[in-house]
Amino acid sequence: MSYKNVIPTKVGILIMNKQIFLLFYFFLLCSKVFADTPSDIEKGKELYHAYGCALCHGMEGRGDGIGGQRFDPPPTNFYNRMGYLHGSDTDSIRSSIQYGIKEANSIMPSFEHIPPDEMSQIISYLKSLQSKE
Repeated sequence: MSYKNVIPTKVGILIMNKQIFLLFYFFLLCSKVFADTPSDIEKGKELYHAYGCALCHGMEGRGDGIGGQRFDPPPTNFYNRMGYLHGSDTDSIRSSIQYGIKEANSIMPSFEHIPPDEMSQIISYLKSLQSKE
């Protein structure tokens, strides 16, 4: 009887250990990346506040910010999809933020300086509010 097929060789053990190590390292790396990265929605909420959107649109995005209380029409309530006067889809929201609203009754400024990745995160946050009511 030959033990060649039953007992692993030193080379076989080293290869198996290397594979286990690489697999463990991969899972450790992936869990670290995902654990430390806030979701686009969470980051978008932070940016919403950082860029001052809450001043007019309110802390929770209901269109009730202190800076927008006298506007007619009032700032958009992001929870009400029908309240988006210029469209509630991603491209319309991006356009409204990036270029502002240039109409007689609106003073929505443009935010052309917001980097594209941050703009996408803000839009993710705003779209998440649409599904909450």
